[in-house]
Amino acid sequence: MAGRYEPEDVRGDLLYLRKGPGYSAGRLASRPALTAVLGGASEPPEVLRERLESAIQSLRDADAQLLLGSFGLTAETGGVAPLWARRDRIGARLGIGREAVADREVGAIEHLLTQLITGWYPKSPIGIRVPESHNGVVQHAVSLTTLVRDRRHLETRHHYRFFATFDGAKYLALSTGQPASPIVLGTDFTVRTVATQSGYLHQFWHREPLRRGQTYDLEFRIVNPNENDPYWITEEGLAFHEPTRFAAFKVVFIGDAPKLIWRYEGLTSMERPGLPTEASTLELGEMSQATATFHDLYGGLFHGIAWDW
Repeated sequence: MAGRYEPEDVRGDLLYLRKGPGYSAGRLASRPALTAVLGGASEPPEVLRERLESAIQSLRDADAQLLLGSFGLTAETGGVAPLWARRDRIGARLGIGREAVADREVGAIEHLLTQLITGWYPKSPIGIRVPESHNGVVQHAVSLTTLVRDRRHLETRHHYRFFATFDGAKYLALSTGQPASPIVLGTDFTVRTVATQSGYLHQFWHREPLRRGQTYDLEFRIVNPNENDPYWITEEGLAFHEPTRFAAFKVVFIGDAPKLIWRYEGLTSMERPGLPTEASTLELGEMSQATATFHDLYGGLFHGIAWDW
């Protein structure tokens, strides 16, 4: 899997690559985020170009033809520099001015960014596909940090960085069997908790409906309301119903340390946390921390860390 990247970095790399002389293998190689989302620097340059062109061609025809020209990926504009000269050629073909071409590029770049982040184009290197009609967000990065003191849960800190794939989604929902209410950090989100037949549903409402192509950060804490309550905990995990590029779990043990710690992945609710193997066993690091990272998660299966006292 290619290295970590942020959606804003991919947008910046696209804007850079469009400017000046336009696309070249060397200029793309200097853009780490765009290279990563196309499959990584280990891929041959011709494969990276083929994927970029595939992503552009997956747009509606008007956007696709415009961006192929702006990036210098057509016979008409290849090798033509600077950008304004390519825009003049595109404008002459479309019967519009240079400024009108530039205005159209703005929306087309945003549409291309969504295709690249979701991987919803024919030659995408991403192993999962995100049909926009069914999924409101792509979770770019999820991290959970759990504090355990003398075998009891103290708190878990959640951070979700996600990318909206269409306009109008109003909230994200997290289901849990625990009654503790999340403490939202920051002012962008508020939480509403609804009791369900088998647990609780926490709805995180944004201050305004989500906008397609925008990246958001949701952070909150779930704290054990009574430290004297024997709230024993032997795992921390999540089921990933929304496509998730990267996920990281960290558990910090204060006081008692477990005899055995392991990571698990791709398990159903009934299977988790599974049995430890030599390959899945984790060692405690500095400050009695255990960590596990994952990538390209989907399908509602559980991933996380478990331990045995």
